[in-house]
Amino acid sequence: MFIAKRPLSRPLLFVLLLAMFGLTSCAGAATAQNWPGLSTDGENVYVAYGPGVLGLAADSQDLLWSYRPENAALSFYAPPSVENGRAVVGDFGAAQGLFSPQTVVSIYALDVTGNTVQTEWARNDLAKDRIVAAPLQVDGVAYVATADNQLLALDAESGTELWRFNTRFSIWAQPTYYEGTLFVSSLDRHLYAVNAADGSEKWAVELSGAMSAQPVVNPDENLVYAASYDREVHALDIDTGEEVWSVLASDWVWSAPALADGALYFGDSSGNVFAVDAASGELLWQSGVHTMNVVAGATQNPPAQIKGAIQASPVVHDGVVYVASLGNEQSEEGLLVALDALNGEELWQATTPAPLFSTPVVAGDTLVVAMQSEAGILQAYELETGDLDWSYLPPES
Repeated sequence: MFIAKRPLSRPLLFVLLLAMFGLTSCAGAATAQNWPGLSTDGENVYVAYGPGVLGLAADSQDLLWSYRPENAALSFYAPPSVENGRAVVGDFGAAQGLFSPQTVVSIYALDVTGNTVQTEWARNDLAKDRIVAAPLQVDGVAYVATADNQLLALDAESGTELWRFNTRFSIWAQPTYYEGTLFVSSLDRHLYAVNAADGSEKWAVELSGAMSAQPVVNPDENLVYAASYDREVHALDIDTGEEVWSVLASDWVWSAPALADGALYFGDSSGNVFAVDAASGELLWQSGVHTMNVVAGATQNPPAQIKGAIQASPVVHDGVVYVASLGNEQSEEGLLVALDALNGEELWQATTPAPLFSTPVVAGDTLVVAMQSEAGILQAYELETGDLDWSYLPPES
């Protein structure tokens, strides 16, 4: 389970990342249409789905609020941060025009307490590249990571910049806050511990792969976990950054592991799911999402064999591990699988109308997924059975 580090080619890795995330196109416009950003407060769900951002009541599917910018060229894919009636969101940027290659990226604070969204502030002078990661609001401060290598600390009420921290490459993951420290993972292969008060660096550790996964803190073991494209999940000492152990997957680990009841759960880009002891890294079980029971509405007997690449974080709730995957490349359908947290046995699975790139959220008695599909940008599945409960497609205007 403990392995030596292996170097990766930075230029090749960068090209693959851009291609897989869809950040480039022939026309120079940014696209990430399969990767809507989803967040929740446990009752309501918030989604950035391209043309806009909205809040929805999960139990009734009532639209709580919706925001679309006047500039129709703008798009949103970073999960919204909603705290105390304020949504902090960042857009994917828009080119200034034919003769100016610069991309203008804005960060917004929206008052979402009423039926009409009010803009509290908007800043287009802070970031020069798109916002991919969800902002984080803590104690009146909004922490915003950018693709131009910045972690910004902004006064959430006014938008005033408090400090900024520079990395060597893009930050695609939301930072994690714990007792005055921000843990920041970057595509520059570094995990940083940053003082949340002033942006000073406490420590930085270089791993052997880039990271797009949010760090996960385990106070009980004094560990912070970092998942990487080096096919490993690393456990580091919170105070020093010293590596305590690492565990090997079979492919890239795109998203954050899930920590629950002393176990750490994660999936890789080959559709494998792992459970390891959160203290030692010892393998508890390994499973996978390599078969699909229903394809294009037809039951498969035997089930169809698929790669089932996983680029979303697992969700653990009441002893069940929920895994969202890209599913079936041929039918372009996603797969949602529920596994027993104790042994990895499959409890149920559901085929979704589109591949699932984004991490699902639990809202009420349902698991909500986000996707780009004519059937809806949001679909909710019963936690116990996997039956489809509801779908939501926003109005066109």
